Amino acid sequence: MTRKLVILHIDGLSAAMLERALDAGEMPNVRRLMDMERYEMHRYRCGVPSTTPFAQAGILYGDNTDIPSFRWWDRERGVLVKFGAGSTFKKVADKYFNGCKPLTENGACIAACYPAGAKDTFGIAYQDRNYLQPGKSRSAASVLVPYLANPINLGDWLSQTARVVGRTARDLTKSESEGRHPARPYVVTDVVEEIFIHHLTRYAVEKAMREGYSPIYAGFYAFDETAHAFGPSDPAARRVLKHVDHTIGRIANARGDRYEMVVLSDHGQVDSIPFKLADVLPGQPRLTASGGLAHIYLAESGSRMDFSQVKASRPDLVDWLQARPEVAVVMAREGTQDVLFLNGSQLGAYDDETILRAQLSRLNSFDNCGDLVVFGAFRDGKQVNFEDQAGGHGSIGGEQLHPFVLARKDWKLDTSNVNGAHELHPILCDLRDTLST
Repeated sequence: MTRKLVILHIDGLSAAMLERALDAGEMPNVRRLMDMERYEMHRYRCGVPSTTPFAQAGILYGDNTDIPSFRWWDRERGVLVKFGAGSTFKKVADKYFNGCKPLTENGACIAACYPAGAKDTFGIAYQDRNYLQPGKSRSAASVLVPYLANPINLGDWLSQTARVVGRTARDLTKSESEGRHPARPYVVTDVVEEIFIHHLTRYAVEKAMREGYSPIYAGFYAFDETAHAFGPSDPAARRVLKHVDHTIGRIANARGDRYEMVVLSDHGQVDSIPFKLADVLPGQPRLTASGGLAHIYLAESGSRMDFSQVKASRPDLVDWLQARPEVAVVMAREGTQDVLFLNGSQLGAYDDETILRAQLSRLNSFDNCGDLVVFGAFRDGKQVNFEDQAGGHGSIGGEQLHPFVLARKDWKLDTSNVNGAHELHPILCDLRDTLST
């Protein structure tokens, strides 16, 4: 019997964090999948940078080349490319994914960074839409209006709003009173994600299932936003996992006998120490920060500078970076050769050295990388983060590099040799095709 496929993407949840939540009894619906339906967790490496745009492009298209972080400077077009609110990826989107075979071709891609060939692409920020034309992505109204028109949904939304606002205010007050430093901008985003976007995305998935789309891919970001705000090990983030677990259980119950389900994450999170590198850099070059990763661009146009050119023009900057205790790795390029400077710990302290060196080399081959690429250090078990975040990712080391795939044992998925999210793409495409035959 043929089966349709729904894939739930839980942003920022590492394999180790999932295991701790399961052991603590915080995710009973996932535990039920594992016990009753013989699901198992498969670890994999997302690659570097450990960011959503990079990992999700790999999962959905099998190609995340030249996506060097969450934000970068496109020298050719003179564009600051970024995702999230005010996404500018549409200005460069035509340069990407040509010739790729997307995972969700003719299916539904909900609340993801990219359309991935889907007929239904509700919630994709960058994509230009024309809602009056057939075959285009559905409008927000086609999801929002029926959602709010249902008294059960409306009541759930209003009650959840009251609970989350009150709880978040208490979490913020408690965190600050205990001497921790939550990231206030992410606290607001967390409330929006958990109250509204998460609920609406879940409804859009259920609606796509009722309409028979396959495969369906949907991103849920409440845990990642909460972990940015308070840190992934904070009780506030652990509490959100219960909310995520409720959504997984609800969609699992809605599958009927038509759909199979995969749950996966794109990267993990680590507790972090904010350090505004952009505020202290000598000479104030252009810098784009993405968690514990920063790209430094010394020329706004043209091509990437060789390290010898960087050293000749800005020796003070290179020496300054190498001396900073907040910096773990400085990376540059000389022709086709990697130039790597380590401050303190060797690469083997962050992950398997051979694998990590290959991941860094692949990132360093991207044309859109900065002339210098900087990774924050680990200090006292925390990642130095170049943004104002209590928890973060994008860099190397710790749980941020180790996400998971949750799937049935009898599918016999093997992710043991997946060292980059783009290598997960053919595995998921094979599963999609096997289920549909």
